[in-house]
Amino acid sequence: MKRKFEIIDGKCVIPHGVTDIDDREFYCTDALREVVLPETLRNIGRQAFKGCWNLTEICIPSSVIEIKEEAFAGCCGMESIKVEKGNPMFRSEGNCCLTEDGKSLVFGCKASVIPDSVESIGPSAFQWCETMSGIAIPASVINIENKAFYGCLALRDVVFSNSGNLRMIGDDAFSRCPSLRIVTIPEGVREIGRGAFAECMYLWAVKIPHSITCIKEGTFFRCESLSKFSLPNSIKEVQRYAFCECHNLEGLKIPASVTLVGSYAFSECGWREKIKIPDTVRFVGRNVSSCVTPREKEEDDFTEK
Repeated sequence: MKRKFEIIDGKCVIPHGVTDIDDREFYCTDALREVVLPETLRNIGRQAFKGCWNLTEICIPSSVIEIKEEAFAGCCGMESIKVEKGNPMFRSEGNCCLTEDGKSLVFGCKASVIPDSVESIGPSAFQWCETMSGIAIPASVINIENKAFYGCLALRDVVFSNSGNLRMIGDDAFSRCPSLRIVTIPEGVREIGRGAFAECMYLWAVKIPHSITCIKEGTFFRCESLSKFSLPNSIKEVQRYAFCECHNLEGLKIPASVTLVGSYAFSECGWREKIKIPDTVRFVGRNVSSCVTPREKEEDDFTEK
């Protein structure tokens, strides 16, 4: 793809008068180390700077009114995020780009400290921030949106506030975070999205709160090291592929509260003994476990046991 703007010695000065940076304009441009955005700029496109690993800082002009999703995803070297004063839509704090009211985090970097004003960590806010090793989620946060920390390869420590308001962890929010080891999800969280911790290869211990009623599709798919896990008595559904390919998962008991177990929910797990499906489970999917052959039905054709 031909680039509109010239990079000289690692620096790109976008000319005054430019109002838009197109989608994927600088996508995976290793040569880009510094960019100067003009005061005429209004819109930054989707994935515009995604994968610019050597970009270390960004200053958003006061004229910018739109930053699309994943605009700065995968900028692993970024350490400084600033928004110029007077911007009607965005502001910066703690090396985070926030909405003007401070309630939503638009995007961050490895040096981010999430401010106490933030209520929502936006979609893909830290996606592919491969060099970030830890993050603290303040008590103010209510929602962690889809793919917020997707692909944060070095992320080892996620600290949730025990006295917080967190209610929702979105789809794929922490997917492909192989350095995660232990996750304690605080009480009060009502929803953990599909694939939220999928392919966290070295995650070995997770604590699920009693406020959760459903383990959604692929939530812990291919968490190959997961061994310390128990389902609270609040769980009613374990959806398809929920623990598929969790090779070290043993001794998990399905509580009597569960009424549905989806197809392949425990397929290719490391059972030494057959998993026991309690009598309370009324609907059982197909190939629930490689060691279990209950009255299996296609997921789209569940029947009562």
